[in-house]
Amino acid sequence: MGPVITAWSAISACGIGRDAFEKASPRPSPLDDNSPGDQAFLASAFDTREMLGAKGTGSMDRSSALAIGVVDELLAGLDVDERTGVVLGTTSGSSQTQLEFTRESLTRRKPYFVNPASMPFALMNSAAGQAAIWHKLTGPNTTIAGGRMSGLGVLRYGVRLLATGRASGVVCGAVEEYSPARAWLEYHRGSRHVLGEGAAVLFVEPSGQARDPLAEVLAVETRVAVDGDRAAGLVRCLDRSFAKAGVSPGDIGTLVLSAPGGELAEAERAAVAGLRASVVNPAEVIGDVGAATGPFQIATLLRSPGLAVATALDDDGTVGCALLRVFS
Repeated sequence: MGPVITAWSAISACGIGRDAFEKASPRPSPLDDNSPGDQAFLASAFDTREMLGAKGTGSMDRSSALAIGVVDELLAGLDVDERTGVVLGTTSGSSQTQLEFTRESLTRRKPYFVNPASMPFALMNSAAGQAAIWHKLTGPNTTIAGGRMSGLGVLRYGVRLLATGRASGVVCGAVEEYSPARAWLEYHRGSRHVLGEGAAVLFVEPSGQARDPLAEVLAVETRVAVDGDRAAGLVRCLDRSFAKAGVSPGDIGTLVLSAPGGELAEAERAAVAGLRASVVNPAEVIGDVGAATGPFQIATLLRSPGLAVATALDDDGTVGCALLRVFS
C-alpha cells in the first residue's frame, strides 16, 4: 500500500473542524467593504484572538491565522514527532497584507517607515512557516504557489517527501483568505464567482502506521496544456492515473470537480464526460476558495468509500488529478 491519509480538518464558511464541514450548509455573508462583490462565503466562526490568543497575533494576517488554526485542529488528535513536515498551498500569500505593506512603503514618512512586524506576513511562505513555528514542527517546510492547482501540487510534494524518507509524516493543505484586495484582483482577472475563504489540511504518512487510514493515495498527475486544450490535457492525466493504479474509468465512484464556473468548468466537464461517477463540487457549498480548493475536494471525497478522483485546472494552463482509494 502506498502513502495514506489518516486525518484531516478544515475551517470554512461551514465552521471549524470536520463535523462542521460535513454537516453545515452555509449561506454567503453580505459585504460592505468597497469590494466588487456584494457577498462572500466567510469563515465567520473563526476569530484569530479567540482561537489563538493575544500573544503573537497582534500583527498576524488572516491567512497565517487560518493556517495556524486549522493545523491546530488537525494535530489536536494526533501524536506526531519532530520530523513532521508542513506543505501548504497558496495563490500568492496574503494579497491584502502585501498591498498594505507596499502602500506603507510609499506613503509613510521618509525613510519610509513601514511596520516591521507586518513584514514576515507579507511573504508568500508566511502561512506555512508560521504554522510550523507555532506547532514546533521541524521537518521540511514548503509553500506551493500554484493557484487552483496548489492542492494537487501539495499532495504530490508531500508524497515525495515520504518516498525519499525526508519526513515521518506531512501536513498537506492550503489556505485562502477573503479580503478586498483579493476580491479586486479576481475581478480584474475576469472572475465573477462568489468568493470564499478557508483552510483545509490532511495528514499524509506511510502505510502501516498505528493510525487507521482514511484513504490511500494511488496517483497524482499534473501537466501543462501547452496547446491551450485543457480538456485534452486533463484526459491524459486521468488516463495516466488509471493506468498507474491498474483501474478502469468505470471503477470510479466519486468525482470531485474544482472549477466554480466559466471556461475552466466547461473544460473540466468535457474531460470527465466519460466517467459515470457521482459528481460533487465544494465551490457550491463554500464558494471559490482559490488555492484551498484541492484539500477541500479531498475532504469532500473522503465521505464516499471506493475509488475517487479529484480534478483541477488553473487559468495558467496547468491541469491535474488525484486518484484515491477511500476506505469505509
